[in-house]
Amino acid sequence: LAFSIRGFESGVLAPIAGIFVDKFGPRKLLLFGMSVVGLGFLLIGHTHSLPSFYISFIILALGSSAASSVVTMTAVTRWFKKRIGRAMGFMTAGYGVSGVLVPGVIWLITQYGWREALVILGVGIWVVGIPLSLLVRDKPEKYGYLPDGDTSSSSIVIEVKEESGLTAKEALKTRNLWFLFLAVAFAGVAGAAVFVHQIPYLISIGISREVAGFSVMALTLSSIIGRLGFGWLSDIFDKRHSFAIATAIKAAGIFAFSQVRTVWQIILSLTILGIGYGGVIPLRPALQAEFLGKKAFGTVQGILLIAITIGSVVAPVFVGWIFDTTGDYRPAWLVLAIVTLMAIPLVLAIKSPK
Repeated sequence: LAFSIRGFESGVLAPIAGIFVDKFGPRKLLLFGMSVVGLGFLLIGHTHSLPSFYISFIILALGSSAASSVVTMTAVTRWFKKRIGRAMGFMTAGYGVSGVLVPGVIWLITQYGWREALVILGVGIWVVGIPLSLLVRDKPEKYGYLPDGDTSSSSIVIEVKEESGLTAKEALKTRNLWFLFLAVAFAGVAGAAVFVHQIPYLISIGISREVAGFSVMALTLSSIIGRLGFGWLSDIFDKRHSFAIATAIKAAGIFAFSQVRTVWQIILSLTILGIGYGGVIPLRPALQAEFLGKKAFGTVQGILLIAITIGSVVAPVFVGWIFDTTGDYRPAWLVLAIVTLMAIPLVLAIKSPK
C-alpha cells in the first residue's frame, strides 16, 4: 500500500511540479526535492509504526516529484535545441545507471542493517544531490546565452519564436497533445509490470532466484544503450519514426520474454526489451518540445506523466491478476506486447505544427 500511495501521489503531483518548474525554474525545484527525498529516507529509517511508514512514503513521493524527470527534462529542453535528443539521452541514462548501483544498496543493508542503510542513503543524497542541484541553471537567456551556444542574430529570432510555443491551455486543445498522451500511455504500459513481475515470472518457469536477480542487470544496462542510441537517432531522423521503431523493438522484446526457456533466451529478450524501453524515454520529451513547443514545457510534461502513472498502476495489477487466475504469466505478456504496438499509429498521427 505504501508503494501504491507513493505511485499515486507522484502521478497527482507531476502536473503540479510542471507548473512550479515553469514558474520558479528547475534549480529551486531540484534543491527542494533533494532535501525532502533525503529527509524521507531518514524518516523511513527511524519508523516504528505503520502510520509513520505511510507518512514517510508520502514525504518521499513529495520530494521525488520535485526532483523528477519533469524538472530535469525541462532544464535540458531550455539549454538544447539542435541536439535535444542526444541531450535527453545522456540525461535519462542517469536513471538507467542508478539500477547498476542497487548492489551497493544491498551491500549497505548487509553490512549495517536496513535502518542504518536508509540513514546513510538519506545523508548521501543531501551530500551529493544538494550541491549538484545548485549547479543547475534555469535557462540560457538569463545568463546572456542561447541554446546550443548559438550567438547569431538569426538564432535569436528562431529561439524567440520557438519559446512562444503553446501555453498548457492551448496545448490541451490540440490533437497532437492527446495523440502523444495516448502513445506515451500505450508505449509505457508494460514497463512497470515487467519490473514488478520479472523475477516472480522467471522463478515460476523454473529459473533460480539468483539467475532471475542477475537478469535485472541485462534490462538495466541495455536500457542505457536505448536511451543514448535513440536520443542520437532522433536528432538525425524524424522523431516520430524513431519513437515508432523503439516501440516496435520494445513490443518484440516483451513477446520474446513471454517465450523464454533458457538463460540465454532470457538475456537476449531482456536486452531487446531494454533497448526499446530505454529508447522511448528520451523521445517523449523530444517529441513534446518539437510539436508542442517549450513555453509551458514543464506543465505539459506533467500532464503526459499522468499517462505513465496510469500504466504503472494498472499494468502490474493486471499481470498479477492474470497469473493468479491462470497460473501463467505468458498471456499477460502477450496482451501487453499488443497494447504496446498500439502506440505506433498514434505517434505517427502527430502532425507538424503550423
